[in-house]
Amino acid sequence: MASIFDRSGNFYAQFYDSGRSPKRKRFSLRTSDQTEARQRLTDFERAYENGDFDPWHDDPFSLDDSDEGEGEPEPSTVGEAIDAFCEAKERQGRTESTIRNYRKQWRLFRGRVGGETPLDNLKPQDVRSFVYDSDVKATTGANRHRHVGAVLRWTGHESVIDAVEKPKTGDKLPKALREDELRSICREAVEDYRKKRLSGGCRPREVVWMVPAIRFAYFTGLRGSELGRVRWSHVDLDRQKLTIYLQKNGDESTVPLIEPARKLLRRLYDGEDGDTFVFRSPGCDPAERSARRFREHVSRKFAEWRDEAGVRPELTLHSTRHGYATRLAENGASAFAIKSALRHQTISTSQKYIHMAGKQLQSEVEAAFS
Repeated sequence: MASIFDRSGNFYAQFYDSGRSPKRKRFSLRTSDQTEARQRLTDFERAYENGDFDPWHDDPFSLDDSDEGEGEPEPSTVGEAIDAFCEAKERQGRTESTIRNYRKQWRLFRGRVGGETPLDNLKPQDVRSFVYDSDVKATTGANRHRHVGAVLRWTGHESVIDAVEKPKTGDKLPKALREDELRSICREAVEDYRKKRLSGGCRPREVVWMVPAIRFAYFTGLRGSELGRVRWSHVDLDRQKLTIYLQKNGDESTVPLIEPARKLLRRLYDGEDGDTFVFRSPGCDPAERSARRFREHVSRKFAEWRDEAGVRPELTLHSTRHGYATRLAENGASAFAIKSALRHQTISTSQKYIHMAGKQLQSEVEAAFS
């Protein structure tokens, strides 16, 4: 329905309808940041589907975020801006983790410039000193630029952020978990469970329930929070697919269940009700949980077992997702196939795994002739 394209460093949206005249309608997304551009396009697509926005007739940046916001005063200070921004994003369906990140970065920025400072008094140098803080890395500075910039553009102060160049961070490749490293980490988890059981430090199936969860993440490419939301009602073994009801962007999608994932689920299933969570400890609530806390808990244990197993220290729970994508690339999957399987927003993210697969091939060829 809609696509995004880059023109001279700025991003534009294009809507297409063969029954309209003209068939294509383009407009600027008013940002040079690809992630922010994609988020804006998603918002416009959602409004278009709901009948709240027509790109052929409406000015995209003169619309209110929601009818619920009509009559509310515009934020005038730094302190008011983030609350108004996050309320608007909540109405648009943004996830809790996304909104939390905006609040975190803006809270730091507010600490620099003062919460009572009028937005109209902000200068580019205020943002520049925050983004280019000598105590933070370039990647942190770029993250600050993106989050603070989104709020400033939303309040109509894009001239402030546009005058500050985004820090250059380089193109880092994802840290992908290999299958041998997965086995080592899982073995360490089982050993940890055995020790705790012998010492009376845990009940049956506690701790060790995370092993199939980690393996399932590797076989499906699920994010940690998505893993924590999987219920038996989301699984369709006959059609070999899993429905994801809340992705990072708030939309629903499906992922294929390959044989190792299906085999794992068959072993776990014991006739439980469809609304219960697939991955959980014996003592937890089977139907209610915080996906964020689940992810943080499993991530901590993953890091603990990783260190005990002596595998690469840069690996995290999210590396299971990178490992899944890298396996696809190494076996000849195209960037478009990887984009679909991983549910990436842009093809450029998927292409990184193709590049990684090429580096692995280079390494193996070198080893053959050394």
